[in-house]
Amino acid sequence: MRALCLPFFALLLLLVNTGAQAIVLVAAELPPYAIRSQQGAPSGMAIEIMEEAARRLKEPLTIELMPLARALTQAIHRKDVLLIPPVRSSRREHLYYWITPLLEDDFVIVSDRRFRPAPLKVTDLPPLQTGTLRYSFGQHLLRQRLQLESDTVATEELNAQKLHRGRIDAWVGAWNAILYNQQLAGLSTERLMRGETLMRTQFYLAAHKDFPFKQAQRWQAVIDEMRRDGSLTRIIRQYNYQAPE
Repeated sequence: MRALCLPFFALLLLLVNTGAQAIVLVAAELPPYAIRSQQGAPSGMAIEIMEEAARRLKEPLTIELMPLARALTQAIHRKDVLLIPPVRSSRREHLYYWITPLLEDDFVIVSDRRFRPAPLKVTDLPPLQTGTLRYSFGQHLLRQRLQLESDTVATEELNAQKLHRGRIDAWVGAWNAILYNQQLAGLSTERLMRGETLMRTQFYLAAHKDFPFKQAQRWQAVIDEMRRDGSLTRIIRQYNYQAPE
């Protein structure tokens, strides 16, 4: 009897071992694109896009949410992970496999109307104290265009608080991130004075440079399908996303 059971258990073990392996999604904690929830699973525009894409592909998805700097590093060293939502730039171009854009946003200068009621321009910034997110594209833009070092913090919510208290004169970041984190800090968006747009950018789904090409093509194809059928727009509108004009 025992001999008869052995082939059955061997087959069962084979089925278990060949089950679908979850794709690991490294998500940089950047509200509203990737949000750490107080309870339950993480959320955010980019995460929900990826969850819907995984559902259509019938791919298990494991999400690892972490600070921006760590997420960027993880995708450089781990060949089997996807990364959201880095901004594609000349400085990062050679570091990742850029699979497909997820959404667009403007990197802008904002001020607090109470202290600086006129829209700020790039030329206004050198004497001012300007806040950016540490390791962000906003920080890179200031260095690249103005050779200007900014006052960096770990989260955009801290920039909202510092601008409100007058500890920084200007805040440079993605417009939708600025709006969301202003509200997250319990502050009115009406206090924000939008200034010059530094650059229109795209947030991407990226991966390690050696991520399997055929696997990346599948993700690109399904996200393109979501873009065509309106699913991508429906997801991001839930976050009061303001598309660049």
